[in-house]
Amino acid sequence: MRELNFETGLVTYTLNGVCEVKFNPTDNGFAERLFNAFDDLEKKHEGWKKQVEKMADKREIFAFMRERDAEMRAIIDDLFGAPVCDACFGNMSVYALADGLPVWVNLFLAVMDKIDTTFAREQKMTNEKIRKYTSKYHK
Repeated sequence: MRELNFETGLVTYTLNGVCEVKFNPTDNGFAERLFNAFDDLEKKHEGWKKQVEKMADKREIFAFMRERDAEMRAIIDDLFGAPVCDACFGNMSVYALADGLPVWVNLFLAVMDKIDTTFAREQKMTNEKIRKYTSKYHK
């Protein structure tokens, strides 16, 4: 059988040197799922903060946050189509803070930044390639 190979734009990224994810940073479907997940998680995070503020018992708070952590991990793993949270965060809660933000936010912001920079670069290349091919075939 003959084979036809072409570029799909899929890129493998290593997350903090411990696990890999693969996606095309210019895939509108992936970007939409990422932004929707971010919005959803941000709203849940705010709601959970209000619930925790009402709790007095530390054990109750820890149990509640453990459940939220599991829920958040499932959403993140589903986004990437792979179990990245265990490898990337280990036993650390995705609500742990780093650089003033929960670590799940840091992950999402890093991916969003990659989407923005890659899309801008690809857009420039696309315009050049379109001009090249249209001039070649429209003589």
